[in-house]
Amino acid sequence: MSKGQLTRWQKFKQLDHAYWSGVLFFVLVIGFIVYLGHKMTEKMMNAQDMPVSTLQIIGTRPYSSDLEIHQALWELSESESFFSLNVKDVQQRLQEIPWIKRVAVRRQWPNGLIIHVTDQVPVAYWNDEQLLNDKGEVFSAPVDRINQWLPHFSGPDDTSKQVLTGYRALWPLLDGEGLTLSDIALTPRQSWSVTLGNGSVLVLGRGNDVIRNVRMERFLKVYKHVLPHGKDIDYVDLRYDAGFAVNWKKQLGDTANNEQG
Repeated sequence: MSKGQLTRWQKFKQLDHAYWSGVLFFVLVIGFIVYLGHKMTEKMMNAQDMPVSTLQIIGTRPYSSDLEIHQALWELSESESFFSLNVKDVQQRLQEIPWIKRVAVRRQWPNGLIIHVTDQVPVAYWNDEQLLNDKGEVFSAPVDRINQWLPHFSGPDDTSKQVLTGYRALWPLLDGEGLTLSDIALTPRQSWSVTLGNGSVLVLGRGNDVIRNVRMERFLKVYKHVLPHGKDIDYVDLRYDAGFAVNWKKQLGDTANNEQG
């Protein structure tokens, strides 16, 4: 091999060595970056290194408590970091609390959550065992937290919204006469009856809102005039087309209790 050929070969070897050295350096840099990324991800996902340590709870909450919310999230806060925590899991857990209706959750840098909670708004007891909210939806929750009077509704399971609509139609008529409605019932045969605050039962029968309202208005126009002194109404049958029948509560010495109106 001539001297010129040797020089070219040496230059080629030098270039080849430099190339592979560059490749090795590049691979090492990439590997180091991947390693750092992995370690950083581990740290971010570690509940001990990046814990969720603050909760800001806001919203309209007359019934749910901070303690319930903290207890519901305790397991997640112990096992999940700020970055690994799944917001949907938080929402699902909180919506399992009986009095909570709706939840919105968002992260707050660097280690907190903002939780917006909306409680149920109960408007009535439903079938003695459950509650009804202001949308006519049935839900179950501890009733010992209710600090206001509520009427009692009853009816087939799929009629809660229908009963609430009927109540809202009848309530203004009774309230205008100074009467309260304590119970409203709808039978499987779609027959309506209401119980007043004084215990008197008004049987409205079957029919739509218009028919029920007409029957109620007809009674309310005259009920003060047909109520004898010292007598209380037991129940009133309003299912007649042009009147109603009144049954009086039994008094000592009474022999007849029915009267047509």
